[in-house]
Amino acid sequence: MPGMMDTVLNLGMNDKSVEGLAKVTENPRFAWDSYRRFIQMFGDVVLGISKRHFDTELERIKNDRGAKHDTELSQRDLEKLV
Repeated sequence: MPGMMDTVLNLGMNDKSVEGLAKVTENPRFAWDSYRRFIQMFGDVVLGISKRHFDTELERIKNDRGAKHDTELSQRDLEKLV
């Protein structure tokens, strides 16, 4: 909505906590995708890095893997992207 502030979710995600989230949820792919999304949101909202840079890298790895959708990327793909 116009005039609303952006919110950065997942503060506290880092290289160590992502491993804990993967263990607790028993879903490493979910953990790494959450970390990827945090980095993208933080970069955009806090650091002013254009979303285009993040989208370009995401599209590159999807093309490398022959994936049409983000959900087709593996945990390893997401780790590499992060």
